[in-house]
Amino acid sequence: MRLLTCVAVALASFALMLVEARPSNRTEPDCPDEVAGGKVLTTGVTWKDDRGYVAVRHEVRDLKENFPDQWVLYILGLCSFQQMDQTDVVSYYSIAGIHGAPYKVWQGADSPNPNPNQGYCPHNNDLFFGWHRPYLALYEQELHKHVQKVARQAPEESRSRYAAAANAFRIPYWDWGLGQKGGPIPDFFVSPTLQITGLDGVVRAVANPLHRYAFHPLIPDDFRQLNENESWTFTQFSQYNHTIRYPTTRTPDAVPQDDKFVAHFLKSRRTWMDHLSKAFAAPSPKSMNVFRKTLENMHGWMHGSIGGFEDEPLNNKNPGHMWPVQFSAYEPLFMLHHANVDRIFALWQAIHPSLWLDPSSTGQQNKFLAANTLVDATTPLLPFYKTSSTFWTTNDVRNTTALGYAYPETQSWNYASADDYGAAVNATIARLYVSSARDRLEGTGSGETAGDATRLLSGEGTFTDWTINVEAAQGEMPPTFRVQFALVGEFSSDKVTDVGVWNILMPSDHHARTHTKRPTGKRASSLEPTLKGWVSLTESLLDVILEGGLDTLDAADVVPYLKEKLTWKVYAGDGSLISRTSLSLASLSVEVVSSEAYIPSNPERAIVYSAEVTKYPEVTEGKGEV
Repeated sequence: MRLLTCVAVALASFALMLVEARPSNRTEPDCPDEVAGGKVLTTGVTWKDDRGYVAVRHEVRDLKENFPDQWVLYILGLCSFQQMDQTDVVSYYSIAGIHGAPYKVWQGADSPNPNPNQGYCPHNNDLFFGWHRPYLALYEQELHKHVQKVARQAPEESRSRYAAAANAFRIPYWDWGLGQKGGPIPDFFVSPTLQITGLDGVVRAVANPLHRYAFHPLIPDDFRQLNENESWTFTQFSQYNHTIRYPTTRTPDAVPQDDKFVAHFLKSRRTWMDHLSKAFAAPSPKSMNVFRKTLENMHGWMHGSIGGFEDEPLNNKNPGHMWPVQFSAYEPLFMLHHANVDRIFALWQAIHPSLWLDPSSTGQQNKFLAANTLVDATTPLLPFYKTSSTFWTTNDVRNTTALGYAYPETQSWNYASADDYGAAVNATIARLYVSSARDRLEGTGSGETAGDATRLLSGEGTFTDWTINVEAAQGEMPPTFRVQFALVGEFSSDKVTDVGVWNILMPSDHHARTHTKRPTGKRASSLEPTLKGWVSLTESLLDVILEGGLDTLDAADVVPYLKEKLTWKVYAGDGSLISRTSLSLASLSVEVVSSEAYIPSNPERAIVYSAEVTKYPEVTEGKGEV
């Protein structure tokens, strides 16, 4: 038996076959794009309900379980979208290529100072949130056309039902920040085939468009990388005929190892939930810029977890498309991941409605931004045309409804006042993203967050919170790198407790290029940004306390323990270990701090962290991989 082409499932007249979905020459939907001056405009999906409200992006598991008509249209529409002629300007392939490779100018959206060897996506600068909003909306509007096309193929008696489902369809997100209550990775992410009920009511097996994207054809030149000599070279990505996760080899016959994706996610999900919980509760934010740094760091973890990021160095390992950021948008889970990043940003906006983007430096150059120049909320976000001659800006996309969508938690029109809306979102955040520290300190955890640490909570509900603050000079570090923190034992055979990762993900050559320190050891510009981040220590310290290795969270206990046990290693994007001696003193700064935190008795209120911190330079002095 062979697998049905996805689009064929929508047609009741097709007989059951079991073959991999094969691309047709052209599968564009009948719905035309909005075009001005010969440019396809980014509009998002413009349909609204009869009350004038935009439709909602659903969590992908909720979409499958509770909106089955939208689910089947999504799968079949995505199949159709992926089968488009790759040369079409609004094909799946072309839209993925906007993000990074093959570094082509899209619809003439050029700038006076482009870097021809980068894509448009601004990584590690504060346009990151704003840029991805119209990017997702462009993808959404084009996928929506395919969804509508599929709905029109329904039998006459159910056509109006599917038409209504198609109108309300928006791209789903995957909420990877829920910890154990979110469960494991959905099986429909890792299965090569899916069982779906076609529009004719018959259950059939189809090739899973969420598992991989098949290039048709593979264009090796589109997947080259620059080596350390600034010359182009072919890589394993020039050989893979489809996107792949944790490939077994770097040859065309590589097999995906989705089990490693599943295992890495299960191992890491508590850390991600803890980090997200603390990020939302950060004290006294002054703008969205700091939150952007925190969330972009977390977003990089998921790129690695999906593509091939392991806890050991990547030497002799084979990352898949999602890890090198220049190839990541071809991975089908990219958009579900980034829709969740956008949603998390929207939640943060809802609880901080008066805060917005402060002017800041770009750092590295890309397709439309010069290096080390100031950008702000009015900077045009190329290549997303709002009109034939103007581009969307971060100000333009401050409200997601401008691009035709909302999230389940951000339907502000359902609340009597802005205060009611903000309070509801705050309560949702506190309920969804409960840190394991809170569970343990209140004695309410189970499974991965089990353990009674209530004795460490004062009568007033306070405890001492611990954090590692990290900074690095961008120009002194590899474009992509990660700092892996751990608590080590006295002997090599002792247990090593992973604390967390500070991860910087930039468009770069993850495998060919190694780290070389700037010869002068000086910044190229006074506007060159300093990379900043943090890793929470409290949850790992509670692990140690519950195992009997530490008594309390007080500084008198924690500081000598960390002086002895805390260590870290720095890895380049290709997995090579970076020696501490190869970094200038200004390159990487690691500092441990503590602050007081308060757990409200109301579970719908987040932990309150004090902005006043105590620093402990003695913990990290002279440390790091040598």
